Amino acid sequence: MKRCLFICIVACVACLTAWAQEQDTIPTADMMVELRELVVKGGLPNTRLKGNAMITRVEGTPLASSGTLGELLVKVPGMTGSEDSPEVLGKGIPLIYLNGRLVRDESELKRLRSEDIRDVEVINNPGAQYDATVKAVVRIRTKRQQGEGLSLDLTVTDEQDLRYNFNKPNAKLGLNYRMKDVDIFGSVWYYHQDYRQYSWLEETTNTTKLFHQVGPYTMTWRNNQLTYTAGVNWQISDNHSVGVRADLTHYLGGTNKVIYDEDVFENDVRIDHLYSEQTSKETKPLGILTNAYYNGSAGKLGIDFNFDFLSTEINTDRENVEISLVNDDFVLSGSGSESRLYATKLVLSYPVWKGVLEAGTEMTFARRHNTYWIDKPSIADTDADITEDNIATFVEYGADFKRWGKASVGLRYEHTLYDYADDKNSDYLHRSMDEFFPTASYSVLIGNVQTALSYSLKTNRPSFFAMNDAVTYISRYSMQAGNSQLLNERLHDLTLNVSWRWLMLSASYGRCKHVITQWSFVSDDDAALIKHINLDRPVNTVGAYISVTPRAGIWSLNATAGVEKQDLYLDLEDPHAAGGMRRAYFDKPVYTLNAFNTFSLKHDWRFDINFMFRSHGHQLNFYDDYDNMRLNLVVQKSFLKGKALTLRAAVLDVLQRNHMNEYGDMGYYKIQQNNRYSTHKLQFTVIYRLNATRSKYKGTGAGKDAQQRMKN
Repeated sequence: MKRCLFICIVACVACLTAWAQEQDTIPTADMMVELRELVVKGGLPNTRLKGNAMITRVEGTPLASSGTLGELLVKVPGMTGSEDSPEVLGKGIPLIYLNGRLVRDESELKRLRSEDIRDVEVINNPGAQYDATVKAVVRIRTKRQQGEGLSLDLTVTDEQDLRYNFNKPNAKLGLNYRMKDVDIFGSVWYYHQDYRQYSWLEETTNTTKLFHQVGPYTMTWRNNQLTYTAGVNWQISDNHSVGVRADLTHYLGGTNKVIYDEDVFENDVRIDHLYSEQTSKETKPLGILTNAYYNGSAGKLGIDFNFDFLSTEINTDRENVEISLVNDDFVLSGSGSESRLYATKLVLSYPVWKGVLEAGTEMTFARRHNTYWIDKPSIADTDADITEDNIATFVEYGADFKRWGKASVGLRYEHTLYDYADDKNSDYLHRSMDEFFPTASYSVLIGNVQTALSYSLKTNRPSFFAMNDAVTYISRYSMQAGNSQLLNERLHDLTLNVSWRWLMLSASYGRCKHVITQWSFVSDDDAALIKHINLDRPVNTVGAYISVTPRAGIWSLNATAGVEKQDLYLDLEDPHAAGGMRRAYFDKPVYTLNAFNTFSLKHDWRFDINFMFRSHGHQLNFYDDYDNMRLNLVVQKSFLKGKALTLRAAVLDVLQRNHMNEYGDMGYYKIQQNNRYSTHKLQFTVIYRLNATRSKYKGTGAGKDAQQRMKN
């Protein structure tokens, strides 16, 4: 069946190519540019290797009409994931910068348009300047548009779910006023989220008794929010610029409903039918994130300074209604978290010998207060304060040895002070860490082949949620908790990048210690308690990906194929195995194939056929036994002078194969969860622009790792 499906897709692409060529016999200006790139030898490819970074040109290519920034990023060579959560292949979720400013709010991936982007730089093994938790960085630069006065940018999008029949609209209005060296900008964005997940859940607990729970699980999440952005940038001179920016999030309320409807068996005898309905209502005061920066130079000394402040708060009230053959129950619980963050970063650069020496410091001070209460005496309340201070210094030197290549070495030192105190449970933890993180890279041009080899030592700190010891009640048979005793992960990463014309290869090897994953423990009443733990053995991972970006006439392709495989086995408790233990292997590879086809026709018509595939395979101690596929079809037409008006229509997840069947093996506890997502949609977008100009804001942000972890 997979072969038939693949043949059908290839046939459709071939037929559409032939039809489009018949309809478009007169070359347009864009076509002439594309044909010249095929004829002129040595022309700049869409993607090129620069050091250990892959830079993809967007302006003037079919990628420029991809839609939102999120839709663009998943099409860039070296990246995958979804438009809501782009990933770097083999490295996971990256830090994303826009003109040097950290993209802190994921909604910016929906608010920004691909037409504004000049190029995208993917760094799959970043150096010492970046936080030691950062495994990948994506740097985005917008087009340098000129002009003064007022500009307007209006985008309205509506998504109609074709399977579950619900609607998800959003709209953004942006204004920008530029006069001489001053740039004033602002925007307001409305977003209605309606997310649904339908699953089949099976849980098996095998101790002195065999418990088996099976039945459907559904989750519905709805919320509305407004995001306001305002800022000003002053380009004092060619060597000096200052600015300030504020992002305010106004949460209009949200409701999350989770329903379990399962049969419970003990030693293969049905003892209960549990219907559990949990309703959570969230409230959030106005979230504040501000950034102030200075970027300039004093003689040959380059200066880049940023200061960030973040304030967020979340309060959740839950109601659990349980209907059971044994006894009914009604459980009330609530939780809250308040977060504050102060961060600053200073980077100095100075030319030395054959290159540039960079040195700087980054300081982050985070405060978190977590509360949890429940009207069930068997589960303790929580009132915990978490403080984390991180002070880092770094130095990095890069030199250009001309035909002998380029080399860089760096070292980052981080001092981390962590305190956890729960007054309700008399739980206290004090941890002080001093760590060094070396980095090194070398790149050289061999004939027409560009190569780059890089090494880094990284870490991963658990999120504040994962370190919260509070036990969250799910049902009488399962609960969830964090673990304040978690250690940081430590990852050795070796990455090779090779580029030749429109073909690129990336291969990497990683060895990670103290890997953080989820595990299950059985309580005295045989309920499963799911917690975060550190694995007691390292995990080795290898991966290789090849990307191609050919263009021929009206057709262009961005395709990536690759494989990733981990080496992991665990000795698990099993009362039915010899000696009460058994060895389990988690080493099935995961294959990836992405193919983004674009057909650019005359009169500003465009058709996209986007196909993404991810095979079954292991990730840590979890196994996905389903081959996930997504096929999206897009048509787009631009109108008016300068393409000021654009209409776009898309059918998403045409095959309805965006599923995940996840199986977790934790010894005496096993879980199988088959997930179906609400991604089969019809999407309409209207984009209107008047006198478009771009902001000159150059803030980069600070305290990026702590900002991301506070969201979890």
